[in-house]
Amino acid sequence: MNMSKILFLTQPMFGHFNPLFSIALQMQADGHEVEFMVPGRAGVNSNIGTLKNAAAIPTILKKNGIPVELISMPIPLAATFLVATSLAPKLSGYNELEFLMGFLPTGLKYITQQVVGYIERSQPDAIATDFTFLASYLAAEITQIPCAVIYQTGLPFRGKSIPPFGSGLPIREDYATFGGEFVRKEKAVLARLDRQVNRVRRQFGLPDFSAEFWRQPYSQWLNLVTSVEAIEAPRDNLTDNTFFVGPCFSNRSGKTRDFPFEQLRGDRYKIYVSFGTMSNDRPDVLRKIMKALARPEYQVIISAGTAYSKLVRERIPENVLLCSSVPQVDLLPQIDLAIIHGGNNTTNETLAAGKPAIVMPIAGEQGDNASRVEYLGVGLRLNIERFDEQELLAKVQTIQSNPALQERATELKAALDLTNGSATASALIERLAKTQKPVVRSLSVP
Repeated sequence: MNMSKILFLTQPMFGHFNPLFSIALQMQADGHEVEFMVPGRAGVNSNIGTLKNAAAIPTILKKNGIPVELISMPIPLAATFLVATSLAPKLSGYNELEFLMGFLPTGLKYITQQVVGYIERSQPDAIATDFTFLASYLAAEITQIPCAVIYQTGLPFRGKSIPPFGSGLPIREDYATFGGEFVRKEKAVLARLDRQVNRVRRQFGLPDFSAEFWRQPYSQWLNLVTSVEAIEAPRDNLTDNTFFVGPCFSNRSGKTRDFPFEQLRGDRYKIYVSFGTMSNDRPDVLRKIMKALARPEYQVIISAGTAYSKLVRERIPENVLLCSSVPQVDLLPQIDLAIIHGGNNTTNETLAAGKPAIVMPIAGEQGDNASRVEYLGVGLRLNIERFDEQELLAKVQTIQSNPALQERATELKAALDLTNGSATASALIERLAKTQKPVVRSLSVP
């Protein structure tokens, strides 16, 4: 079996990094040579705000024997990124999405040049990139190295019942009758993104992307979705080189030795609370949740993130297990209900564990995932800005007393259990690297 060399590229954020990391680990286990390229600057203080996660990613890769090349930014560009990533978590709803979509092409020309230079030195057989890291796809087109674009869910793709991306509107065919404002906003956001990206593409002699490229699988070679159609609303603009491979985290577990699993109570209804890695500095929200659920029948496990340092000095209810972080993939199968922000990875991991969820979206795709959870019949949504303690308790009790929600979650878990996302993704990327041609369904690919 001839081995291939695969270059992975991603944003320096765990939500984007984790699925690619799982696929890379699988490809490494399959005997392929893998390496990563991520934005970052060596020697930056890892305790500075949003740089903490970015600094952790190269360390994780090196511990797993995966080489990593940092895309070193000029100081003005690095400062712009730092300001943007610090500001984004303070925004909410569609405002955050508009801001990030406008910021997405920042530094695109410079980063593309850096990626092209590294590709020419490293000579990979194929590239695998997070769908938001546009520079890597442009670099693939310039160098004609085939590129797999990886999506955490099918949320960006269109469908008859699918409202504008990031709107958080319900999934239903008549969404335009009450969501016209979001339809207009999305058209403006997508048109601006098209203009910004195509301006850079022309500078490299590349043809324009098709209109509203963001709402369709855009790789000419291979598009991988780390989800399954059973946990998505129907999409109608998928290409024949788009594959739903299933969740990619089976070979990625956390530091289980650092979590007190022995403290989990078998005689209590266990509720896990997490707001992800980017927007988790929500001590006031967590205080309300702890107060609402300070009842003897519950055990509450909180992954507090940045809020941990503020909460750990306070008096915590006796039924709360407060942690700065947890091995989420390993913990989810052992809880009964998840209260989450609705990030792509956390939502998929919750569904894969067969657990119902209360989704409290903050921004970005999280409102869409709240709509997806409701559409699938596995949970409820709650407004993180305006909820009160009684409202949260009522939703917890509704889920706790409704076996249909748990049964539906178990059904979806069964569908996900049939997949092996990392192995399937590895096989598809391997085929791409070997053939140097688009991988399409007509080739009898699973």
